[in-house]
Amino acid sequence: MKKIVLLFSVALAAGIFLAPSPVASAAVDQACTVNEVATFSPPLTDNPQTVTITTEGNLFDCTSGSAPTGTYAETLVVPGLSCTNLLVSGSGTRVLTWVGAAAPSTFTYNRTATLVNGNVQVVFLGEIASGTFTPDPAKEELTGPALDPTACATTGVARHDNNGTLTIGI
Repeated sequence: MKKIVLLFSVALAAGIFLAPSPVASAAVDQACTVNEVATFSPPLTDNPQTVTITTEGNLFDCTSGSAPTGTYAETLVVPGLSCTNLLVSGSGTRVLTWVGAAAPSTFTYNRTATLVNGNVQVVFLGEIASGTFTPDPAKEELTGPALDPTACATTGVARHDNNGTLTIGI
């Protein structure tokens, strides 16, 4: 019995039985691949104008068994948008509708857009404000090709495809 107590004391002193730190125990509750289509009305040109952006996203290959796939749609109106002024920051809300047993998740976010190696990269950083995965932090990262300069100077760009990831519980 003395040997067991001694071994336990040595293990405790060495930190073997210590609980992991909160950072080490943080877990991702959901991760999905995202395909998003953004349409612009009127089409984006080199001339600044008020544009309605409609996005439709498909979430797939998700890690949660109760929400293996999903979708979202969002519409926003942006004044002064053009092919040369596309990198607009802002905030918004997306309702993620899951296929499966999970209730919809409301994702409130702040959005930033940058150019990375000539591609448009948009990051949505926020939290799940209601529904499944509340109150987890969430991050969506999307990348799409640079806009066609010929289309920007003539008929305009009516559609932009983006691909990336959504992570909930970052």
